[in-house]
Amino acid sequence: MQQRETDLLLRLALCWNNLDSRFIDKILRGDCIFESQWVLTPIHGRQSIIAYLNSKFNAIRSAQKLEIMSVTAELGYHPDMNNKPCLVLTQIHNKGIRQVSILIQIIECKISRIDVCFIPDPTQAILTGEIPR
Repeated sequence: MQQRETDLLLRLALCWNNLDSRFIDKILRGDCIFESQWVLTPIHGRQSIIAYLNSKFNAIRSAQKLEIMSVTAELGYHPDMNNKPCLVLTQIHNKGIRQVSILIQIIECKISRIDVCFIPDPTQAILTGEIPR
């Protein structure tokens, strides 16, 4: 199961590193939930999640053109969660550096839930150096 989770996380990293939701479109369950500790309500459903990410990616692309932001997703393992695989998303912008942990849940070989969070602490994750492009 951990290998499948790692494979799906690498696809999600491709999505973030290329700012392109097509990398995950077919690996999200139709009833997937996206939850972020910075967004007040969860996003339900594959199409709603894709629309949300596309909007977010457009904003990031605009900021990148102005050279005020960059985003990188790297595979890691979190010791606070028995070395569960995760992504660490690093956002560098004109106000500093922000890192978040991205965790997933899987049902029937597809992503059923995506959590973007600051707990578990992303700075405590053991990074692998895998930054898919």
